[in-house]
Amino acid sequence: MPYDDKLEETLKRDQESIQNNLNKFLKPDFCENEEAKISNLYAKDEGPHWRKVTGSGITKSLITKNLPKVFQDLPIHTQSTSRGDVELELEQQIVSFVGNIDDEEYDKLVEFCDPKHLETGHELKMSMSLPTSKASALNSCYNPQASSSLHICKNLMFRKEIDKKNCYSRKLKYRTVCLIPPPEDDDEPDNELLQSGKDIIYRVRIYRPFPYSHSAKYTVRHSLLVSEIVVLGQQPLWVLRDHIYCLNDISTGIDVSENPDAVPSTSPKDLFPSSFMFINNVFYVDERKGCADITLELREWAAARNMGTFPVHSMDVKLEDVRIRLGYPDVYVHLGDCEHPFTFSEARLAHPRDPLRRMFPFVSQVGLSQVNYCSICSEHSTKWVVKDCDIVPFDPTYFCDTCFRLYLYKDGKKVCPFKAYAYKGNEMSVLKPRQ
Repeated sequence: MPYDDKLEETLKRDQESIQNNLNKFLKPDFCENEEAKISNLYAKDEGPHWRKVTGSGITKSLITKNLPKVFQDLPIHTQSTSRGDVELELEQQIVSFVGNIDDEEYDKLVEFCDPKHLETGHELKMSMSLPTSKASALNSCYNPQASSSLHICKNLMFRKEIDKKNCYSRKLKYRTVCLIPPPEDDDEPDNELLQSGKDIIYRVRIYRPFPYSHSAKYTVRHSLLVSEIVVLGQQPLWVLRDHIYCLNDISTGIDVSENPDAVPSTSPKDLFPSSFMFINNVFYVDERKGCADITLELREWAAARNMGTFPVHSMDVKLEDVRIRLGYPDVYVHLGDCEHPFTFSEARLAHPRDPLRRMFPFVSQVGLSQVNYCSICSEHSTKWVVKDCDIVPFDPTYFCDTCFRLYLYKDGKKVCPFKAYAYKGNEMSVLKPRQ
């Protein structure tokens, strides 16, 4: 048999085999069952629809608790306790899921489904998974056949050449994002095993508060990422609340200029622990010991203006029982009026290649904060903020501890009237991410 005829016969046989496997999944009853399963993921919105936010990245209200039922047939359920056993068990499940095929056909299928076949060879290769202001992978840029990549790199280099004040780089959304690897499996051997295909994993992106005015046409700037937190669906909502860090929680705001060694040990978070989350038009109130419902006045204010009645739940509810919308802007409020925007960016089933044990929550990304240095020596980080002082050129002025005591005190007494406050912003930067 000629080589071309043999090749054509082999291709025809492979196509028939693939078509038979597809027909198994394209039966009307199979499709109807899958549509019914997917419909169980969506739910009607709770509460009044007073704030309409739409966009390509915003989903409908999701009942994420139904994810295991919808994808119960996928080969992602493993119970192994070691990484090698997990990979072997996963491969066996995939073979069983595909059907009764021999090793040669399975290897062909793996090669056929390899994502590398989607590449053209002219892609712009980035040195990281997030956008950056640096022109990376210049080898791709100077490929004469990669016209689109060359165009992108030329524009980027042109912007950086004319950007004398670094305005372009400062406007980039991900300019100061630091990626953090997940915890190692061996760090906490006593933790329970993660149940792949059953446990639900959420990614929550916390953003920096920003000033906004209803009278102004534009905000001062877009909100910057502070951190991304990975949480399990089995964990209560207050676990997420406890992993949102704010400088106002530890800053006392008390003048200690008369006795700098008498900085209060009690933090605002200890004095005012009450807080709530407003997720998908529903209030979730922290009802732990010492907390009060600070949403009552808000709900009464809304009812008095015919805005409707907003549902109220406790933060003791599990995260998987919360109806969320991916990409929808929600808010966390504490200390009365300190607001932190956040969004749910991902909700998915645990995969066998995730950490084997339940080491959640953990921080996967942080926005790097700028360290404030002493205004006098410019060498040490700020420990004190001084206001209303006549012998310093700025108001307020930042001091390290050494300059603060040498410049403003003599024999333990103030050399002039001023107010001094302990500054812990750099301490927050050093501690992030805190597990």
